[in-house]
Amino acid sequence: MKKSIGLLLCLSIGAIFMSCISTVPAGYRGIKVYLLGNKRGVSEKQLGVGAYFLGFNQKIYTFPVFQQNYIWDGNNAINFQSKEGLDVSGEFGISYSLVADSVPVIFQKYRRGIDEITNVFLRNMVRDALNNISSRMSIESIYGIHKRDLLYKVDSMVSKQTKHYGIIIERIYTIGELRLPPSIETAINAKLEANQKAQQGQNEVKAVEAEASKKIVRSKADAESRMIEAKAQADAQVLTARGQGESIKIRAQAQAESIKIKAQAQADSIKALGESQAYINNKLAQSMNKDLIQYRSIDRWDGKLPQISGQSLPFVNLSLPKQ
Repeated sequence: MKKSIGLLLCLSIGAIFMSCISTVPAGYRGIKVYLLGNKRGVSEKQLGVGAYFLGFNQKIYTFPVFQQNYIWDGNNAINFQSKEGLDVSGEFGISYSLVADSVPVIFQKYRRGIDEITNVFLRNMVRDALNNISSRMSIESIYGIHKRDLLYKVDSMVSKQTKHYGIIIERIYTIGELRLPPSIETAINAKLEANQKAQQGQNEVKAVEAEASKKIVRSKADAESRMIEAKAQADAQVLTARGQGESIKIRAQAQAESIKIKAQAQADSIKALGESQAYINNKLAQSMNKDLIQYRSIDRWDGKLPQISGQSLPFVNLSLPKQ
């Protein structure tokens, strides 16, 4: 009986002793916090890798000093607004690392563990930066080619806030596409498609103009070549002609042939220009269709929804044209 009690006592003491041991794993730094007593507060000395004995009023917080990657998705997605006041939502990720010697400063600043620092403080910084910058950007810029500029500016703003405390931001990025109100997304996509079709028509017109220019150049070259050949033949005939009268006749025939060839070349050039201009006019007329009218209507839209409405919301017909 005494042996059983002794064994139980030893096990209890061992369990208590083990519960007072805390470790700092590889790749981490620790900070010891005194919960009670005169020394209550944060130790200024950080703890390296190893095992540490803790008193009943002490606790160790560990912080990773290797690169961290967090994603705010689902219910943690971040909402912000454009300068038109339109809501935008997106899932964002962040990559950062902690300066090893700055762990005490980081804890003294935030008084939280690494997960809370990331999902509360860093997330709020990113959200505030997004709203600050996007409030000066149009919805089309945010959704389109200037989205990279938005992220770059957010990254720079957040980095300036955290660098002072030893948190180095590597990158802030989006996961997937930004989410817009359905009507706005449809309008932007319709405008982009109309713009692409208009650009395609312009490219076709330029191609026709280039081909017409080539035909004109070839026609002029052929005409000049025939004129040179006729002149050479006339000169040869003049040299072999007998008598002045024969020579004059041959020269007159050569000049007449030259004038005829030149006139034909000019007529060919005018015909080629006419055909080119007719094709261009036809393409321009074809481009004045519903796609172009739709594009110009969307292009002039300032992104603001009507302020007065009845039972149904009036809105510019921004649906995609039927193919």
